[in-house]
Amino acid sequence: MAAFDTGEIKSKAKSNFTDAWIATAKLIPTGTEISLAKKGKPHLVRELIQKSRQILLDLGFDEVENLTVLPDSDVVKQYGPEARVILDRVFYLAELPRPDIGLSARRIAQLKKIAEEIDIEKLQAILRNYKKGEIEADNLIEELIAGLGITDYQATELLDKVFPEMKELQPVPSGKTLRSHMTATWFHTLAVLQDKASFPVALFSVGPRYRNEQREDARHLRVHHSASIVVMDPKMSLDAGGAVTRDIMQQYGFSDIKFETKVATSKYYAPGQEQEVFVKYKGTWLEIADIGMYSPVALANFDINYPVFNAGFGIERLGMLIYEIDDVRKLAYPQFSVTEYSDEEIAKSITYIASPETARGQKIARAIEETARRHKDEIAPCEFLAWQDKSIEVKVVEKEAGKRLIGPAGFNEICVANGSIYSDVVPSGIHTGINYMHAIAMGAAAAIESSNDNLTYQVKGIRHLSDLNLQIPEAVRQHIEGQQKKIGVAGAVFVTIESRPVRGKINEPSGK
Repeated sequence: MAAFDTGEIKSKAKSNFTDAWIATAKLIPTGTEISLAKKGKPHLVRELIQKSRQILLDLGFDEVENLTVLPDSDVVKQYGPEARVILDRVFYLAELPRPDIGLSARRIAQLKKIAEEIDIEKLQAILRNYKKGEIEADNLIEELIAGLGITDYQATELLDKVFPEMKELQPVPSGKTLRSHMTATWFHTLAVLQDKASFPVALFSVGPRYRNEQREDARHLRVHHSASIVVMDPKMSLDAGGAVTRDIMQQYGFSDIKFETKVATSKYYAPGQEQEVFVKYKGTWLEIADIGMYSPVALANFDINYPVFNAGFGIERLGMLIYEIDDVRKLAYPQFSVTEYSDEEIAKSITYIASPETARGQKIARAIEETARRHKDEIAPCEFLAWQDKSIEVKVVEKEAGKRLIGPAGFNEICVANGSIYSDVVPSGIHTGINYMHAIAMGAAAAIESSNDNLTYQVKGIRHLSDLNLQIPEAVRQHIEGQQKKIGVAGAVFVTIESRPVRGKINEPSGK
């Protein structure tokens, strides 16, 4: 089974990306076979998108694709004075400029070191075409290989080593935005179709909306999906739109539905012509959609001549109700689809990053912990022999005058309660059976047992589990963070463990 040493790979790539890229290819298995399950599982959001599409198709709506990228001036046309507030939630797009790349004598010399046979005139032509946009960015390497007759390795080295300005490019902001409301792009679609279809023009589009939320949490995503409808007709009214909305919500299985006019109307809707739609869920009224009649001002800015009703249903919000999920992140993303863990399961999941693999190593760990506990309050400078055998001696050491051998949190106990990992002076909650010094001793012993050289294992302070030589599975970490619980193991721990090879005659092992 292939398992990558990601730390080593990242280190090699940082030193020389191209060499690491080439060398790590041999880590990929070849000539293997795998068996897939007979049937895959659909994503709940995609399943609900499909259900929404079918509901709207069955009710007589035609499906269209709306624009995803639009200029910020469109938002101004729709919202008027309110536009700046709306644009605060919009993602603006930036672009990397294409640089002018000159070929000085120094650069030509660098090029020749990478590929002696390189044709400088052909390279200049390729770079000019790239600058003019005649070569797509993701095709540049391929063009260099084909046009210059060089290898993939040489082409990559050329960009990495000779043209550093390619790596130093900074994005330049543009006026392009990602749609934050499906409404933002309906106006373009309606303007084109208003004279090409018979009334009523009933359309829907299901797709993503992009919101520059301050944070993603149980109720907010920066990318979520909307099932959005419009009905354009000379006789279209909010009353008629409400009836259509009620039909749609009943298809999702909601029977108790009510409409409330919003106090503050969004400026792309006509005054008093925007409503929130609520459904009763487990005895509580929950907002599920927003509906309204587009403002004639907004319509006129896009040369649309007829009344338009609009409704938008948040797919993820619907999904939270239909699938009874309390955190939208769990619904949307697999990394947040966390398993629920009890305190007992969290406690059992805490393991050592490194631990001794031999009986000797286990004895060394116990000897370190026992020595540290016995002498923890001794004042430095001091050192205490913890282990000695034919090969090594191990000491617990503190050299800074006036300090205690072990910091005040050295024997705190690792505990779990109410979904949080914490430390206590004495065991409480669900006790893991691990104290700080024990975990540190396990890490030190793991390093010592396979070494006959001088070795110093030092801990100067605790901020994270990893500082204690402890770890938890990523799924458990996601569960803890998703529940807004804590991993609180900070503490003042100062431990130095030294191992030295034994020289000359020694006594029998002193470790117990």
